[in-house]
Amino acid sequence: MSEIGKKVRLGQIINKESGNAVIVALDHGVVVGPIKGIIDPISTVNIVTEEKPDSIFMPNGLIKLVHPILIKRGIPFIISLDTCTLMGPEPDLFMLADTVDHAMSLGASGVSMHVLIGPEKTSEMLKGLAKVSEACDRLGMPLLAIMYPQGFENDFDVAKVKWAARIAAELGADIVKTYYTGSKVTFAEVVQSCPIPVLLSGGDIAKDPKDFLTVLKNTIDVGGHGCAVGRNVWQYKEPQAMLRAIKKVVHKHSSVEDAQLELVEREYEIVHN
Repeated sequence: MSEIGKKVRLGQIINKESGNAVIVALDHGVVVGPIKGIIDPISTVNIVTEEKPDSIFMPNGLIKLVHPILIKRGIPFIISLDTCTLMGPEPDLFMLADTVDHAMSLGASGVSMHVLIGPEKTSEMLKGLAKVSEACDRLGMPLLAIMYPQGFENDFDVAKVKWAARIAAELGADIVKTYYTGSKVTFAEVVQSCPIPVLLSGGDIAKDPKDFLTVLKNTIDVGGHGCAVGRNVWQYKEPQAMLRAIKKVVHKHSSVEDAQLELVEREYEIVHN
C-alpha cells in the first residue's frame, strides 16, 4: 500500500501534463541566514505561490508559518528533513533534524535531504539518506535527494556529479537534484546514467537571467525533469515573472527567447504604469 501513497504524492509534486517539476526552494535560512529575498519568508511564499509552482520545499518551522497560504492556493509542499549552518563548526555536515513521520503528520507531499559527497562526514550523511529512504518506502513518502560533490578540484565535473546522482538512485531516492555540469553534452551523461528524474539545482542568482534560463533549457533538452530553484526566483527583482519564464521552459519546452518575454513584458508594465 505504501507504493500507492508514493504514486499519489508524486502526482501532487510533478506536473501531470509535462511530467516535469518546478519546485521553489526555501531551505536557505538555517544554512546561510535570513538573506535578501527571504528576510520575510511569509511575504516571499505569498509572492511566489501566486504563480503556482508545482511545489515548494522548506523546513517544518516555515511550513507551520505559511501553510494557510499553501492550502488556499493548493500548493503541495516538501519538507526539508536536514540542515547545516555555515555559522557552526561543521558547515559541511547536513544532519537530520526532522523525521518522515513528522512530515507526514504535517501533510507533506514529499521530503528532501542533502548529501555532500567528499567531506569527512560523507558516510554519516549517506547513512542518513539510507535511513530516510527506508522510512519513505514504509510510509509511502517521495524522497528528493539533493546530491552535491564537494571539496574536489572541480565540484561540477561530470564524473563526480553523475556519480553523486547515481548514489541517490541506488539508495532509494525518487528524485535527485544536483549541479549543472557546464554543457548539454555532459549533463546528458548525468541524466542517462541516473534511473530516477534529475532536477537542476539553481544555485546563486545569475548575473543575467538569460544565463540561468539557458542552463535550464539545456537540462530540459537532454532529458532533465525540471528544477528546484530558490535564489534565481526570489532574489530576482520580479520573482513572479521569473517563475513564469521558468515554467514555460520546463513545462512548455519554450525557447529561452520566448521565456524571456515574460521578464521583458513585466519590465514594460512597470515602466508604463
